[in-house]
Amino acid sequence: MIIDFLKDLIFNQQKMTDRGAIKLEFAAQIHGEACITAIREALPDADIDAKKGSVLIETTLPWLEVHKRIEATGRRAVLTGFGGHSAVAIIDHGNESTNVRGVVRFCTLSNDSTQKGAVVDGTIDGLVRNGRYQLNVHECGDISDGCNSVGDVYDSKPVSSDENGRATIRFVNDEIEVSDLIGRSVVIAESEGEKRRLSCGIIARSAGIFQNYKKICACDGVTIWDERDKSIAAGKEHTTEKSSL
Repeated sequence: MIIDFLKDLIFNQQKMTDRGAIKLEFAAQIHGEACITAIREALPDADIDAKKGSVLIETTLPWLEVHKRIEATGRRAVLTGFGGHSAVAIIDHGNESTNVRGVVRFCTLSNDSTQKGAVVDGTIDGLVRNGRYQLNVHECGDISDGCNSVGDVYDSKPVSSDENGRATIRFVNDEIEVSDLIGRSVVIAESEGEKRRLSCGIIARSAGIFQNYKKICACDGVTIWDERDKSIAAGKEHTTEKSSL
């Protein structure tokens, strides 16, 4: 009886541990066995396909942490797939006076897109260091007047920034459905005082695992690697601007 109880306890703990795990897919520049070995040492559970240049892993780590581990091996990487049914918000509107910006992703906990519960994963930069904020989903995606025209709060969760002014987000929200988020908006707001809305973005559908094989953008001919480098450069310029204020 005791043994059965312990087995059930371990099984339930494992389910709780795995519950927030999602599959992440990265395009990576992989050349030869040395590259594969280096990535596997950084991510022992990863499925690496050198021919396709992809790294697939199921994890509870924030996607940014997985990205860092791949690039720490000296290989460039770009996130190309996030879970199954997923959505994303690029938070960069209504921030003219704050420069707060980031990305927040939502992924279902199961293959049923209508089932409640989602993993929320993202990064917000430009915040006051060691600050407390609210990550709000608002009822509509009307950003014609910046963050003032997005309607009432639909869902709200607290987040905190670190000593560098970055909020790394990774939690399970049992109250939301990914399918019900499309077209709404995400707002990062102060949690105290006037509770100002600092920055916002519209929630849109996002590519899941094995749904994005694009290497070159048809609109401008830019490769995913050029686009990655442009994003990094823009981030450095943003940091430089902040430090000069």
